[in-house]
Amino acid sequence: MGLLKLVTPFLALASAAQAKSLADRVGKGHGLSEHAQNLFDYSMEVSDSRYDSSYNYVWYQDNGQWSVRFTAWYIAGLLHRNKCNDVKAAIAAIENVLANQLTSDFDSAWYGTFKLAPDEPDPTPNGPLYPPSIYGSYDPNWREFVGTQLIQIVEEFEHVLPPALTARIEDALEAAAVGGMRRNGSYPEGDNLILGYSNPAIMRALTTGWIGKRKGNKVLTDFAWEQGKELLELFQRGGQDVLSEYNAPNYYGIDIWALAANIAYGPADAPMTKNSKVILTELWKDIAAHYNPYLGNMVGPYDRAYSRDANTHSQILSMIMWGIYGRGTFGQPPLGEGDLLYDIAQGAALAMVMDVIAPTITKQAEEIVTSKGKWEGSRFINKTVWEELTSDEPRQITSWLSAELMIGGQKVAETKNRGNQYVPAIVQWAADPNHKPYPYMGFFTLYPSASTLTAEATENRLVVSYPDTTQPGTNIFTFGLTGIPPSYTLGNKHIIDGLEELPCLNVNVTAPGLVKQDVVYGSTIRNHWIYNVSYVVPEDFSGVPTVTLDMEYTC
Repeated sequence: MGLLKLVTPFLALASAAQAKSLADRVGKGHGLSEHAQNLFDYSMEVSDSRYDSSYNYVWYQDNGQWSVRFTAWYIAGLLHRNKCNDVKAAIAAIENVLANQLTSDFDSAWYGTFKLAPDEPDPTPNGPLYPPSIYGSYDPNWREFVGTQLIQIVEEFEHVLPPALTARIEDALEAAAVGGMRRNGSYPEGDNLILGYSNPAIMRALTTGWIGKRKGNKVLTDFAWEQGKELLELFQRGGQDVLSEYNAPNYYGIDIWALAANIAYGPADAPMTKNSKVILTELWKDIAAHYNPYLGNMVGPYDRAYSRDANTHSQILSMIMWGIYGRGTFGQPPLGEGDLLYDIAQGAALAMVMDVIAPTITKQAEEIVTSKGKWEGSRFINKTVWEELTSDEPRQITSWLSAELMIGGQKVAETKNRGNQYVPAIVQWAADPNHKPYPYMGFFTLYPSASTLTAEATENRLVVSYPDTTQPGTNIFTFGLTGIPPSYTLGNKHIIDGLEELPCLNVNVTAPGLVKQDVVYGSTIRNHWIYNVSYVVPEDFSGVPTVTLDMEYTC
Protein backbone atom coordinates (compact mmCIF):
# COMPACT_ATOMS: atom_id res chain seq x y z
CA MET A 1 0.00 0.00 0.00
CA GLY A 2 2.98 2.30 0.42
CA LEU A 3 3.37 4.96 3.06
CA LEU A 4 -0.08 5.62 4.51
CA LYS A 5 -0.83 9.30 4.29
CA LEU A 6 -4.05 10.87 5.39
CA VAL A 7 -5.39 13.34 2.93
CA THR A 8 -8.11 15.39 4.55
CA PRO A 9 -10.07 17.19 1.88
CA PHE A 10 -13.19 18.98 2.95
CA LEU A 11 -16.22 16.71 2.66
CA ALA A 12 -19.34 18.66 1.79
CA LEU A 13 -22.38 18.20 3.96
CA ALA A 14 -25.21 16.07 2.64
CA SER A 15 -26.78 17.39 -0.53
CA ALA A 16 -30.47 18.08 -0.89
CA ALA A 17 -30.82 14.72 -2.61
CA GLN A 18 -29.10 12.97 0.25
CA ALA A 19 -31.30 14.79 2.73
CA LYS A 20 -34.40 13.63 0.86
CA SER A 21 -33.05 10.07 0.82
CA LEU A 22 -32.54 10.27 4.58
CA ALA A 23 -36.08 11.50 5.07
CA ASP A 24 -37.46 8.71 2.87
CA ARG A 25 -35.73 5.96 4.87
CA VAL A 26 -37.17 6.93 8.25
CA GLY A 27 -40.41 5.30 9.36
CA LYS A 28 -40.65 2.84 6.49
CA GLY A 29 -38.61 -0.12 7.69
CA HIS A 30 -35.89 0.60 5.14
CA GLY A 31 -33.82 -2.27 3.78
CA LEU A 32 -30.33 -3.10 4.91
CA SER A 33 -27.16 -3.61 2.92
CA GLU A 34 -25.73 -7.12 2.68
CA HIS A 35 -23.18 -6.49 5.43
CA ALA A 36 -25.60 -4.63 7.69
CA GLN A 37 -28.08 -7.50 7.27
CA ASN A 38 -25.39 -9.99 8.25
CA LEU A 39 -24.66 -8.02 11.42
CA PHE A 40 -28.40 -7.72 12.09
CA ASP A 41 -28.99 -11.44 11.64
CA TYR A 42 -26.21 -12.49 14.01
CA SER A 43 -27.37 -10.00 16.63
CA MET A 44 -30.91 -11.32 16.42
CA GLU A 45 -29.73 -14.94 16.52
CA VAL A 46 -27.96 -14.25 19.82
CA SER A 47 -30.79 -12.15 21.27
CA ASP A 48 -33.45 -14.65 20.18
CA SER A 49 -31.56 -17.33 22.11
CA ARG A 50 -31.61 -15.16 25.25
CA TYR A 51 -35.18 -13.90 25.01
CA ASP A 52 -37.47 -14.87 27.88
CA SER A 53 -40.88 -15.07 26.19
CA SER A 54 -42.65 -15.53 29.53
CA TYR A 55 -41.46 -12.20 30.90
CA ASN A 56 -40.59 -10.40 27.64
CA TYR A 57 -37.07 -9.49 28.69
CA VAL A 58 -33.66 -10.53 27.39
CA TRP A 59 -31.79 -12.79 29.77
CA TYR A 60 -28.42 -11.30 30.74
CA GLN A 61 -27.15 -10.75 34.24
CA ASP A 62 -26.85 -7.00 34.79
CA ASN A 63 -27.51 -6.35 38.50
CA GLY A 64 -30.20 -9.00 38.09
CA GLN A 65 -31.25 -11.86 35.86
CA TRP A 66 -32.47 -9.78 32.90
CA SER A 67 -31.10 -6.72 31.13
CA VAL A 68 -33.33 -3.71 30.49
CA ARG A 69 -30.84 -2.21 28.06
CA PHE A 70 -30.41 -5.44 26.08
CA THR A 71 -34.19 -5.68 25.91
CA ALA A 72 -34.42 -2.13 24.51
CA TRP A 73 -31.86 -2.95 21.82
CA TYR A 74 -33.74 -6.15 20.92
CA ILE A 75 -37.00 -4.26 20.38
CA ALA A 76 -35.65 -2.42 17.34
CA GLY A 77 -34.61 -5.75 15.82
CA LEU A 78 -38.00 -7.32 16.44
CA LEU A 79 -39.84 -4.42 14.80
CA HIS A 80 -37.53 -4.39 11.79
CA ARG A 81 -37.74 -8.15 11.27
CA ASN A 82 -41.54 -8.11 11.77
CA LYS A 83 -42.18 -11.83 11.44
CA CYS A 84 -44.63 -14.09 13.28
CA ASN A 85 -45.13 -12.56 16.75
CA ASP A 86 -42.25 -10.07 16.55
CA VAL A 87 -44.39 -6.92 16.78
CA LYS A 88 -46.47 -8.32 19.63
CA ALA A 89 -43.30 -9.25 21.52
CA ALA A 90 -41.77 -5.83 20.81
CA ILE A 91 -44.78 -3.99 22.18
CA ALA A 92 -44.72 -6.11 25.34
CA ALA A 93 -40.99 -5.42 25.69
CA ILE A 94 -41.54 -1.66 25.27
CA GLU A 95 -44.07 -1.81 28.08
CA ASN A 96 -41.45 -3.53 30.22
CA VAL A 97 -38.74 -0.98 29.44
CA LEU A 98 -41.07 1.90 30.33
CA ALA A 99 -42.03 0.16 33.58
CA ASN A 100 -38.35 0.19 34.58
CA GLN A 101 -37.96 3.96 34.49
CA LEU A 102 -37.19 5.50 37.88
CA THR A 103 -39.58 8.44 38.32
CA SER A 104 -40.85 8.23 41.91
CA ASP A 105 -38.32 10.71 43.32
CA PHE A 106 -38.14 13.85 41.18
CA ASP A 107 -35.23 15.36 43.11
CA SER A 108 -33.06 12.25 43.06
CA ALA A 109 -29.88 11.78 41.02
CA TRP A 110 -31.51 8.82 39.29
CA TYR A 111 -34.75 10.52 38.27
CA GLY A 112 -35.66 9.57 34.70
CA THR A 113 -33.01 6.89 34.24
CA PHE A 114 -33.84 3.22 33.76
CA LYS A 115 -33.07 0.29 36.00
CA LEU A 116 -30.36 -2.07 34.86
CA ALA A 117 -32.52 -5.10 35.67
CA PRO A 118 -36.22 -5.44 36.46
CA ASP A 119 -35.56 -7.63 39.50
CA GLU A 120 -33.16 -5.25 41.26
CA PRO A 121 -34.61 -2.94 43.93
CA ASP A 122 -34.97 0.78 43.40
CA PRO A 123 -32.19 2.77 45.12
CA THR A 124 -32.94 3.20 48.82
CA PRO A 125 -31.50 6.52 50.05
CA ASN A 126 -33.11 6.09 53.47
CA GLY A 127 -32.30 2.46 54.09
CA PRO A 128 -29.65 -0.24 53.80
CA LEU A 129 -31.36 -2.45 51.19
CA TYR A 130 -29.87 -0.84 48.05
CA PRO A 131 -28.05 2.42 48.88
CA PRO A 132 -27.66 4.84 45.95
CA SER A 133 -24.35 4.36 44.16
CA ILE A 134 -23.66 5.94 40.77
CA TYR A 135 -22.76 3.22 38.24
CA GLY A 136 -23.63 0.73 40.98
CA SER A 137 -27.26 0.64 42.09
CA TYR A 138 -28.16 3.01 39.24
CA ASP A 139 -26.56 4.12 35.99
CA PRO A 140 -27.42 7.68 34.93
CA ASN A 141 -26.22 6.97 31.38
CA TRP A 142 -29.12 4.56 30.87
CA ARG A 143 -31.22 7.66 30.23
CA GLU A 144 -29.22 8.12 27.07
CA PHE A 145 -28.60 4.49 26.11
CA VAL A 146 -32.25 3.52 26.48
CA GLY A 147 -33.49 6.97 25.46
CA THR A 148 -31.72 7.04 22.08
CA GLN A 149 -32.98 3.50 21.46
CA LEU A 150 -36.57 4.58 22.13
CA ILE A 151 -36.07 7.45 19.68
CA GLN A 152 -34.99 5.03 16.96
CA ILE A 153 -38.01 2.84 17.71
CA VAL A 154 -40.44 5.74 17.33
CA GLU A 155 -38.72 7.23 14.28
CA GLU A 156 -38.50 3.94 12.42
CA PHE A 157 -41.62 2.11 13.59
CA GLU A 158 -44.22 4.54 14.90
CA HIS A 159 -46.59 3.28 12.20
CA VAL A 160 -46.88 -0.12 13.92
CA LEU A 161 -47.09 1.16 17.52
CA PRO A 162 -50.35 1.96 19.32
CA PRO A 163 -50.65 5.76 19.58
CA ALA A 164 -51.11 5.56 23.33
CA LEU A 165 -47.84 3.65 23.65
CA THR A 166 -46.02 6.23 21.54
CA ALA A 167 -47.36 8.94 23.85
CA ARG A 168 -46.02 7.04 26.88
CA ILE A 169 -42.62 6.73 25.21
CA GLU A 170 -42.64 10.49 24.72
CA ASP A 171 -43.47 11.04 28.40
CA ALA A 172 -40.65 8.70 29.42
CA LEU A 173 -38.18 10.51 27.18
CA GLU A 174 -39.21 13.85 28.63
CA ALA A 175 -38.55 12.57 32.17
CA ALA A 176 -35.19 11.16 31.02
CA ALA A 177 -34.27 14.48 29.39
CA VAL A 178 -35.16 16.46 32.52
CA GLY A 179 -33.02 14.17 34.67
CA GLY A 180 -30.21 14.15 32.13
CA MET A 181 -29.90 17.89 31.65
CA ARG A 182 -29.33 18.40 35.40
CA ARG A 183 -25.98 16.62 35.20
CA ASN A 184 -22.95 18.91 35.03
CA GLY A 185 -20.00 16.84 36.22
CA SER A 186 -20.36 17.66 39.89
CA TYR A 187 -24.12 17.67 40.45
CA PRO A 188 -25.80 15.45 41.43
CA GLU A 189 -23.15 14.28 43.89
CA GLY A 190 -20.58 12.04 42.23
CA ASP A 191 -21.65 12.95 38.72
CA ASN A 192 -19.07 12.93 35.91
CA LEU A 193 -20.99 14.00 32.80
CA ILE A 194 -18.95 16.90 31.54
CA LEU A 195 -18.79 18.03 27.93
CA GLY A 196 -15.71 15.85 27.43
CA TYR A 197 -17.51 12.64 28.45
CA SER A 198 -18.21 12.18 24.78
CA ASN A 199 -20.56 9.25 24.34
CA PRO A 200 -23.33 10.17 26.83
CA ALA A 201 -22.92 13.88 26.02
CA ILE A 202 -23.60 13.29 22.31
CA MET A 203 -26.53 11.00 23.10
CA ARG A 204 -27.94 13.54 25.57
CA ALA A 205 -27.92 16.22 22.88
CA LEU A 206 -30.22 13.96 20.87
CA THR A 207 -32.56 12.89 23.66
CA THR A 208 -33.11 16.44 24.95
CA GLY A 209 -33.41 17.97 21.49
CA TRP A 210 -35.67 15.29 20.02
CA ILE A 211 -38.22 15.21 22.82
CA GLY A 212 -37.98 18.97 23.35
CA LYS A 213 -38.91 19.53 19.71
CA ARG A 214 -41.61 16.87 19.78
CA LYS A 215 -43.20 18.24 22.95
CA GLY A 216 -42.57 21.91 22.26
CA ASN A 217 -40.47 22.16 25.42
CA LYS A 218 -38.22 25.19 24.90
CA VAL A 219 -36.16 24.52 28.03
CA LEU A 220 -35.09 21.18 26.57
CA THR A 221 -34.47 22.44 23.05
CA ASP A 222 -32.46 25.42 24.32
CA PHE A 223 -30.28 23.03 26.30
CA ALA A 224 -29.85 20.69 23.33
CA TRP A 225 -29.05 23.54 20.95
CA GLU A 226 -26.37 24.86 23.33
CA GLN A 227 -24.89 21.38 23.83
CA GLY A 228 -24.76 20.80 20.09
CA LYS A 229 -22.78 23.97 19.53
CA GLU A 230 -20.42 23.40 22.46
CA LEU A 231 -19.70 19.78 21.56
CA LEU A 232 -18.50 20.88 18.12
CA GLU A 233 -16.52 23.74 19.64
CA LEU A 234 -14.75 21.36 22.02
CA PHE A 235 -14.12 18.88 19.21
CA GLN A 236 -12.51 21.58 17.08
CA ARG A 237 -10.66 23.37 19.90
CA GLY A 238 -7.15 24.27 18.84
CA GLY A 239 -7.76 22.77 15.41
CA GLN A 240 -7.40 19.26 16.88
CA ASP A 241 -10.67 17.63 15.69
CA VAL A 242 -10.74 15.11 18.53
CA LEU A 243 -13.34 13.70 20.87
CA SER A 244 -12.30 14.20 24.48
CA GLU A 245 -12.99 10.53 25.22
CA TYR A 246 -10.10 9.98 22.87
CA ASN A 247 -9.05 6.92 20.91
CA ALA A 248 -11.46 4.55 22.65
CA PRO A 249 -12.15 1.63 20.27
CA ASN A 250 -15.15 0.45 22.26
CA TYR A 251 -16.73 3.83 22.91
CA TYR A 252 -15.93 5.13 19.45
CA GLY A 253 -18.57 2.60 18.42
CA ILE A 254 -21.07 4.25 20.77
CA ASP A 255 -19.97 7.71 19.61
CA ILE A 256 -20.62 6.66 16.01
CA TRP A 257 -24.06 5.34 17.00
CA ALA A 258 -24.84 8.61 18.77
CA LEU A 259 -23.63 10.78 15.89
CA ALA A 260 -25.47 8.68 13.29
CA ALA A 261 -28.65 8.73 15.37
CA ASN A 262 -28.42 12.52 15.59
CA ILE A 263 -28.07 12.70 11.79
CA ALA A 264 -30.89 10.25 11.13
CA TYR A 265 -33.38 11.20 13.83
CA GLY A 266 -32.41 14.60 15.24
CA PRO A 267 -34.51 17.73 14.58
CA ALA A 268 -33.56 19.20 11.20
CA ASP A 269 -32.75 22.60 12.73
CA ALA A 270 -30.79 21.27 15.73
CA PRO A 271 -27.09 22.24 15.71
CA MET A 272 -26.16 18.69 16.76
CA THR A 273 -27.90 17.23 13.70
CA LYS A 274 -25.70 19.29 11.39
CA ASN A 275 -22.57 19.16 13.56
CA SER A 276 -22.71 15.38 13.85
CA LYS A 277 -21.88 15.10 10.14
CA VAL A 278 -18.80 17.26 10.63
CA ILE A 279 -17.64 15.38 13.73
CA LEU A 280 -18.27 11.94 12.26
CA THR A 281 -16.35 12.69 9.08
CA GLU A 282 -13.33 13.92 11.02
CA LEU A 283 -13.60 11.06 13.50
CA TRP A 284 -13.21 8.56 10.67
CA LYS A 285 -10.05 10.34 9.53
CA ASP A 286 -8.63 9.99 13.03
CA ILE A 287 -9.61 6.32 13.20
CA ALA A 288 -7.83 5.76 9.88
CA ALA A 289 -4.73 7.59 11.17
CA HIS A 290 -4.53 5.19 14.12
CA TYR A 291 -5.37 1.99 12.23
CA ASN A 292 -2.66 -0.52 11.37
CA PRO A 293 -3.90 -2.75 8.51
CA TYR A 294 -1.18 -5.33 9.16
CA LEU A 295 -2.01 -5.87 12.84
CA GLY A 296 -5.75 -5.21 12.47
CA ASN A 297 -5.67 -2.81 15.42
CA MET A 298 -5.54 0.87 16.27
CA VAL A 299 -2.39 2.18 17.92
CA GLY A 300 -2.72 3.48 21.49
CA PRO A 301 -2.81 5.15 23.88
CA TYR A 302 -6.48 4.66 24.75
CA ASP A 303 -8.55 6.86 27.01
CA ARG A 304 -10.86 3.91 27.60
CA ALA A 305 -10.31 0.36 26.42
CA TYR A 306 -11.95 -2.85 27.55
CA SER A 307 -10.02 -4.70 24.83
CA ARG A 308 -6.47 -3.92 23.76
CA ASP A 309 -6.66 -6.34 20.81
CA ALA A 310 -9.58 -6.27 18.38
CA ASN A 311 -8.74 -9.75 17.10
CA THR A 312 -9.12 -11.49 20.45
CA HIS A 313 -11.74 -9.38 22.26
CA SER A 314 -14.72 -7.42 20.98
CA GLN A 315 -14.66 -3.69 20.31
CA ILE A 316 -17.89 -1.98 19.23
CA LEU A 317 -15.99 -0.13 16.52
CA SER A 318 -15.34 -3.53 14.91
CA MET A 319 -19.11 -4.13 14.74
CA ILE A 320 -19.49 -0.83 12.88
CA MET A 321 -16.89 -1.98 10.38
CA TRP A 322 -18.66 -5.33 10.08
CA GLY A 323 -21.94 -3.61 9.25
CA ILE A 324 -20.38 -1.41 6.57
CA TYR A 325 -17.65 -3.55 4.99
CA GLY A 326 -18.26 -7.07 6.27
CA ARG A 327 -16.65 -9.23 8.95
CA GLY A 328 -13.52 -9.76 6.88
CA THR A 329 -12.55 -6.11 7.36
CA PHE A 330 -10.76 -4.54 10.36
CA GLY A 331 -9.88 -6.51 13.47
CA GLN A 332 -12.68 -8.92 14.42
CA PRO A 333 -12.86 -11.38 17.35
CA PRO A 334 -14.16 -14.95 16.99
CA LEU A 335 -17.96 -15.09 16.73
CA GLY A 336 -18.28 -16.92 20.03
CA GLU A 337 -15.98 -14.59 22.00
CA GLY A 338 -17.54 -13.57 25.31
CA ASP A 339 -17.23 -9.79 24.95
CA LEU A 340 -18.77 -9.98 21.47
CA LEU A 341 -21.75 -11.88 22.87
CA TYR A 342 -22.25 -8.84 25.12
CA ASP A 343 -21.70 -6.14 22.51
CA ILE A 344 -23.73 -7.88 19.80
CA ALA A 345 -26.91 -7.15 21.74
CA GLN A 346 -26.81 -3.69 20.14
CA GLY A 347 -25.97 -5.04 16.70
CA ALA A 348 -29.49 -4.98 15.25
CA ALA A 349 -30.02 -1.34 16.21
CA LEU A 350 -26.60 -0.39 14.86
CA ALA A 351 -27.28 -2.18 11.58
CA MET A 352 -30.18 0.18 10.90
CA VAL A 353 -27.95 3.26 10.74
CA MET A 354 -25.11 1.86 8.64
CA ASP A 355 -26.51 3.68 5.60
CA VAL A 356 -26.15 6.94 7.55
CA ILE A 357 -22.60 6.19 8.69
CA ALA A 358 -21.12 4.98 5.40
CA PRO A 359 -21.32 8.30 3.47
CA THR A 360 -19.31 10.07 6.19
CA ILE A 361 -16.19 7.97 5.53
CA THR A 362 -13.88 9.70 3.06
CA LYS A 363 -12.25 7.69 0.28
CA GLN A 364 -8.85 8.22 1.87
CA ALA A 365 -10.04 6.91 5.26
CA GLU A 366 -11.85 4.03 3.59
CA GLU A 367 -8.69 3.00 1.75
CA ILE A 368 -6.85 2.60 5.04
CA VAL A 369 -9.51 0.94 7.21
CA THR A 370 -10.33 -1.63 4.51
CA SER A 371 -6.69 -2.46 3.70
CA LYS A 372 -4.82 -5.56 4.82
CA GLY A 373 -1.22 -6.65 4.91
CA LYS A 374 2.15 -5.00 5.34
CA TRP A 375 2.73 -1.42 4.38
CA GLU A 376 5.93 0.56 3.99
CA GLY A 377 7.27 3.36 6.17
CA SER A 378 5.82 4.70 9.39
CA ARG A 379 3.74 7.56 10.67
CA PHE A 380 3.49 9.72 13.76
CA ILE A 381 0.43 11.20 15.49
CA ASN A 382 0.53 14.13 17.91
CA LYS A 383 -2.73 15.39 19.39
CA THR A 384 -3.85 17.70 22.19
CA VAL A 385 -7.06 16.79 24.02
CA TRP A 386 -9.11 19.05 26.31
CA GLU A 387 -11.84 17.92 28.69
CA GLU A 388 -13.75 21.22 28.70
CA LEU A 389 -13.93 24.44 26.74
CA THR A 390 -12.37 26.29 29.70
CA SER A 391 -9.81 23.70 30.86
CA ASP A 392 -6.15 24.66 30.66
CA GLU A 393 -4.55 21.26 31.41
CA PRO A 394 -4.83 19.29 28.16
CA ARG A 395 -3.52 15.79 27.65
CA GLN A 396 -0.78 15.34 25.06
CA ILE A 397 -1.00 12.27 22.84
CA THR A 398 1.91 10.76 20.89
CA SER A 399 1.68 7.65 18.74
CA TRP A 400 4.20 6.08 16.36
CA LEU A 401 3.40 3.13 14.16
CA SER A 402 4.97 0.94 11.53
CA ALA A 403 3.49 -2.26 10.15
CA GLU A 404 5.13 -4.59 12.68
CA LEU A 405 5.48 -2.34 15.73
CA MET A 406 3.43 0.49 17.18
CA ILE A 407 3.82 2.59 20.32
CA GLY A 408 1.52 5.04 22.10
CA GLY A 409 1.92 7.37 25.05
CA GLN A 410 0.01 10.10 26.85
CA LYS A 411 1.05 12.98 29.08
CA VAL A 412 -1.53 13.66 31.75
CA ALA A 413 -1.61 15.74 34.94
CA GLU A 414 -4.69 14.99 37.03
CA THR A 415 -5.57 14.36 40.66
CA LYS A 416 -7.93 11.39 40.20
CA ASN A 417 -6.88 8.03 38.80
CA ARG A 418 -8.75 7.05 35.63
CA GLY A 419 -8.85 3.33 36.45
CA ASN A 420 -7.94 0.21 34.50
CA GLN A 421 -9.84 1.16 31.34
CA TYR A 422 -7.22 3.86 30.88
CA VAL A 423 -4.17 2.88 28.82
CA PRO A 424 -1.70 5.79 28.96
CA ALA A 425 1.18 3.83 27.42
CA ILE A 426 1.22 0.73 25.24
CA VAL A 427 3.54 -1.17 22.90
CA GLN A 428 2.01 -3.56 20.33
CA TRP A 429 3.83 -5.74 17.84
CA ALA A 430 3.51 -8.76 15.54
CA ALA A 431 4.58 -11.49 17.95
CA ASP A 432 3.77 -14.24 15.43
CA PRO A 433 3.72 -12.91 11.86
CA ASN A 434 2.60 -16.33 10.54
CA HIS A 435 -0.72 -16.25 12.39
CA LYS A 436 -3.80 -15.71 10.19
CA PRO A 437 -5.76 -13.68 9.25
CA TYR A 438 -3.64 -11.14 11.16
CA PRO A 439 -0.35 -11.66 13.00
CA TYR A 440 -0.82 -12.70 16.60
CA MET A 441 -0.23 -9.46 18.44
CA GLY A 442 1.81 -9.16 21.59
CA PHE A 443 1.54 -6.05 23.73
CA PHE A 444 2.44 -4.59 27.06
CA THR A 445 0.76 -1.66 28.77
CA LEU A 446 1.59 0.59 31.67
CA TYR A 447 -0.87 0.05 34.50
CA PRO A 448 -2.07 3.57 35.46
CA SER A 449 -1.19 3.55 39.16
CA ALA A 450 -0.46 7.31 39.10
CA SER A 451 -2.81 10.07 37.92
CA THR A 452 0.03 12.30 36.75
CA LEU A 453 2.52 10.77 34.35
CA THR A 454 4.38 11.48 31.14
CA ALA A 455 4.52 8.78 28.48
CA GLU A 456 5.99 9.79 25.13
CA ALA A 457 6.17 7.65 22.02
CA THR A 458 8.73 8.19 19.30
CA GLU A 459 10.23 5.92 16.66
CA ASN A 460 11.04 2.56 18.33
CA ARG A 461 11.01 4.18 21.77
CA LEU A 462 8.72 4.73 24.74
CA VAL A 463 9.73 6.90 27.71
CA VAL A 464 7.57 6.89 30.85
CA SER A 465 8.14 9.05 33.93
CA TYR A 466 6.42 10.34 37.08
CA PRO A 467 7.03 14.10 37.31
CA ASP A 468 5.04 14.47 40.56
CA THR A 469 6.25 11.91 43.07
CA THR A 470 4.01 13.30 45.82
CA GLN A 471 1.07 11.50 44.26
CA PRO A 472 0.07 7.96 45.28
CA GLY A 473 1.10 5.25 42.85
CA THR A 474 4.36 6.86 41.75
CA ASN A 475 6.44 4.33 43.68
CA ILE A 476 6.09 1.63 41.01
CA PHE A 477 5.96 1.16 37.24
CA THR A 478 3.89 -1.90 36.37
CA PHE A 479 3.71 -3.24 32.84
CA GLY A 480 1.15 -5.92 31.91
CA LEU A 481 2.56 -8.18 29.18
CA THR A 482 0.39 -10.50 27.09
CA GLY A 483 0.02 -11.92 23.60
CA ILE A 484 2.87 -14.45 23.81
CA PRO A 485 2.41 -17.17 21.14
CA PRO A 486 2.03 -20.66 22.68
CA SER A 487 4.97 -22.05 20.72
CA TYR A 488 7.29 -19.53 22.38
CA THR A 489 6.84 -20.78 25.95
CA LEU A 490 5.42 -24.31 25.55
CA GLY A 491 7.72 -26.94 27.03
CA ASN A 492 9.64 -24.18 28.85
CA LYS A 493 11.32 -23.28 25.56
CA HIS A 494 11.45 -19.70 26.81
CA ILE A 495 10.73 -18.31 30.27
CA ILE A 496 9.36 -14.78 30.40
CA ASP A 497 11.49 -12.94 32.96
CA GLY A 498 11.03 -9.36 31.78
CA LEU A 499 10.47 -7.21 28.74
CA GLU A 500 13.95 -7.59 27.34
CA GLU A 501 13.61 -10.69 25.13
CA LEU A 502 10.19 -11.27 23.63
CA PRO A 503 9.04 -13.14 20.51
CA CYS A 504 10.03 -10.96 17.52
CA LEU A 505 10.90 -8.01 19.78
CA ASN A 506 14.06 -7.01 21.62
CA VAL A 507 13.64 -4.34 24.27
CA ASN A 508 16.46 -2.45 25.96
CA VAL A 509 15.13 -1.31 29.34
CA THR A 510 16.80 1.64 31.05
CA ALA A 511 15.47 2.37 34.54
CA PRO A 512 18.18 4.17 36.53
CA GLY A 513 17.86 3.74 40.28
CA LEU A 514 14.77 1.52 40.04
CA VAL A 515 14.54 -2.05 41.31
CA LYS A 516 13.17 -4.71 38.99
CA GLN A 517 10.80 -7.17 40.66
CA ASP A 518 10.32 -10.88 39.98
CA VAL A 519 7.96 -11.43 37.07
CA VAL A 520 4.61 -12.92 38.06
CA TYR A 521 1.97 -14.49 35.79
CA GLY A 522 -1.72 -15.10 36.47
CA SER A 523 -3.56 -11.79 36.78
CA THR A 524 -5.92 -10.31 34.21
CA ILE A 525 -6.57 -6.81 32.91
CA ARG A 526 -9.89 -6.62 31.12
CA ASN A 527 -9.83 -10.35 30.26
CA HIS A 528 -6.23 -10.28 29.04
CA TRP A 529 -4.01 -12.72 30.99
CA ILE A 530 -0.78 -10.95 31.80
CA TYR A 531 2.76 -11.24 33.04
CA ASN A 532 3.33 -8.57 35.69
CA VAL A 533 6.66 -6.83 35.01
CA SER A 534 7.32 -4.15 37.63
CA TYR A 535 10.03 -1.69 38.63
CA VAL A 536 9.92 -0.26 42.16
CA VAL A 537 11.05 3.27 43.01
CA PRO A 538 13.11 3.03 46.26
CA GLU A 539 12.06 5.26 49.15
CA ASP A 540 15.37 7.14 49.04
CA PHE A 541 15.16 7.80 45.30
CA SER A 542 15.73 11.39 44.22
CA GLY A 543 14.84 12.95 40.89
CA VAL A 544 12.18 11.97 38.36
CA PRO A 545 11.60 8.19 38.15
CA THR A 546 11.88 7.18 34.50
CA VAL A 547 11.72 4.02 32.44
CA THR A 548 13.03 4.15 28.85
CA LEU A 549 12.26 1.33 26.44
CA ASP A 550 14.20 1.12 23.18
CA MET A 551 12.83 -1.50 20.81
CA GLU A 552 13.88 -3.46 17.78
CA TYR A 553 11.52 -5.66 15.78
CA THR A 554 13.41 -8.86 14.91
CA CYS A 555 11.17 -11.01 12.66
